[in-house]
Amino acid sequence: MQAAEQLFRTRQFHEITLDEVARLADVGKGTIYLYFSDKEDLFFQTAVAGFDEMCELLRQNATSGITFHDGLLRTCETVSGFFRQRRPLFLMILSQGERAMERGGGLRERWLERRKNMTGAVAAIIAGGMASGDIRPDISAEILAEYLLGMLRTRAWELADQPGPMRSHAALVDLFTTGAARRTAPEHTGISNP
Repeated sequence: MQAAEQLFRTRQFHEITLDEVARLADVGKGTIYLYFSDKEDLFFQTAVAGFDEMCELLRQNATSGITFHDGLLRTCETVSGFFRQRRPLFLMILSQGERAMERGGGLRERWLERRKNMTGAVAAIIAGGMASGDIRPDISAEILAEYLLGMLRTRAWELADQPGPMRSHAALVDLFTTGAARRTAPEHTGISNP
């Protein structure tokens, strides 16, 4: 998988052969087939390596005894760090790998299963925020988790050229927890809206 990741980081999916992966890994091509059914399987497993560990870290955040806000901030950092570390591979999933996902079969189900695990881990953290009164309880934790994950995707991909403070995890958590509505300051303080 390390050899595959090295190749996948610098070249397109269709440009890489299992022979090259085997050569770089210093193993026979048959050895690859002991662990992976084909190149797509190797690509998928390489891209999502560590996904389960990330979900376990998120579950620990849900029960770690820190404030909800700090736990949510740590959650955002954990998810972003995972996807940033594997950014070239996930770019390939978005471009080349969509074909495999569209065809259905095992890769699609495995990706959806891992995605569901991540959503569940984030939902557990949000449920803690609901229990503490920090998050509104009228929308399910799973739906709110999907919104938060969508905000993280937007932060990583669509806002990549925006100034750092506008893309910070703290700004994202603030937007998620307080919304985008204009904040009104009490009239008697003379404080203006930011």
